[in-house]
Amino acid sequence: MKLTIRFSYFFYLFIWISCARPIQPTGGPKDTTPPQLKKEKSSAFNLTHFTKQNLIFNFDEFLILDKAEQHFFFIPPLQYKPTVKIKDKAVLFAFDDREELKPNTTYIINFGESVKDYTEGNVVPDFRYVFSTGDVIDSLELQAIIVDAATGKPSDNTLLMLYRDFSDSVVYKILPDYAGRSNKNGEVFLHNLKAGHYQVVALKDDNLNYKYDLTNEKAGFVRDTIALPFLGKPLKIQVFSKEIPPKITSVDSTSNQRIRFVVDPSTAGFKIRSLDDKLQPRIKIGEQLIDVYYGDTLRQVNLEITKPGFKPDTIRQKLSPKWADRKVRLAEERTEIKTFPYVPGKPVRLNFNSGIYSFHKELIQLSTQRDTIPLDFSATVDSLNQNNILIKSNWLADTSYVLKMIPGALKDLLGNENDSLLIRFKIIDPTTLSSIVLQIDSLNASFDYIIQLVKSNEIWKKWHLSDTNSFKTDVEGLPAESYQIDILEDRNKNGKIDKGSFILKEDPENIYSRKLEPLRQNWSIEVIINMNDFKSNSTLDK
Repeated sequence: MKLTIRFSYFFYLFIWISCARPIQPTGGPKDTTPPQLKKEKSSAFNLTHFTKQNLIFNFDEFLILDKAEQHFFFIPPLQYKPTVKIKDKAVLFAFDDREELKPNTTYIINFGESVKDYTEGNVVPDFRYVFSTGDVIDSLELQAIIVDAATGKPSDNTLLMLYRDFSDSVVYKILPDYAGRSNKNGEVFLHNLKAGHYQVVALKDDNLNYKYDLTNEKAGFVRDTIALPFLGKPLKIQVFSKEIPPKITSVDSTSNQRIRFVVDPSTAGFKIRSLDDKLQPRIKIGEQLIDVYYGDTLRQVNLEITKPGFKPDTIRQKLSPKWADRKVRLAEERTEIKTFPYVPGKPVRLNFNSGIYSFHKELIQLSTQRDTIPLDFSATVDSLNQNNILIKSNWLADTSYVLKMIPGALKDLLGNENDSLLIRFKIIDPTTLSSIVLQIDSLNASFDYIIQLVKSNEIWKKWHLSDTNSFKTDVEGLPAESYQIDILEDRNKNGKIDKGSFILKEDPENIYSRKLEPLRQNWSIEVIINMNDFKSNSTLDK
């Protein structure tokens, strides 16, 4: 039967909690037994030809109603709000007088985990009341497992929703024909379903309205419709963050002839171009940053930002005509950087306020802090970020260094130079460091991969792989802390991990993670990862 919802806002249930105040007993062993239903003193279950009536459910303990708005739901949805209340040891349910139940329809009142005993909060498990307004009670079932695509972990308290309507917009506009919530293991069990074909959607419903209407809500889908009865294995669904239009979160115009636009990280995958025919600015795009470099004659930049599936948006930003201070300098501080521990074998990374075009090594001097004897070094501009210069030398452990740059040593993309700069840093003792021998086997050579070594949510090391079944590397100079290996499966080989698109019905690309044992100082560990282990142990068959 086709379900029609005229006023979806009536789906929200008004919960009126009326509790007598019983006296809590003291002493004795802790009560771990949930309240037991007294069926002989309760409304009859599994009724057919049901007519609207008030319902009562008597238990053997005093009760409370807890977070009913999160757990309680009625399938199919009601047009008007019913009343649910507690009276001593009973749950009372009353339909609104205006409610008209649909003919030949199986209804489910699902109390979830809302009904508990008063003393210890023991939940009445699987508390459902089923009835039919027709000759039979529908009896088909469906099971699903829901996981978070970003973490691979079970997604609890997530809706599994079935629709007889197959339109793409149904999840945004109308309430589902059937719904159920996942447990802590990501499992969902739907009961008393009617035979037929359904569209299946999973939703992390943050505002509890059974609609996909919030930016931060996660959703997933089954690509094809399913037919009930369903005889296959439990459905396995990944939920992922919503694709949203490109969004600029902030604008920084404090740097020398550069404007930096910060992009919301959830809007990755955007492209940008200048709309100016003349006086084109230099544009450098990062994952979350857009740097626009301009000269004196440009007064405004006009940019178009685009992303597949969304309308282009235009950014118009006025520019400062002149700068009082046009000198190239460190971004962190104007004259010097604080002492900071850098890892031996790795370059010292200096971050400047502008993109570096060239430098004169003869105007740069490196020495230890103890003496002024010049040391040999090499310097390169970071290919991934032109604001950074990488300094390499034969670093000594537990030694402080001084880097001097006289005026004219650096020149940015617009021809501006530096004043005198004095930069201090320190190389830490390698005996306090650790190393990892990393090996990854059974990769799919038809995919690209992004491998990340992560420490405290910071990417410490990154590798890009193509056309290979295995990967092995030695990672040295690691602080003795906890790390994680992230393996990102770049199936479309676009150099980034796509979250997926509910609108375009595109699945998210997989991310596999492995936490490593904490590293110890002056120690090396071997890490061998077989991708087949993820597939065999994962909740989802990725």
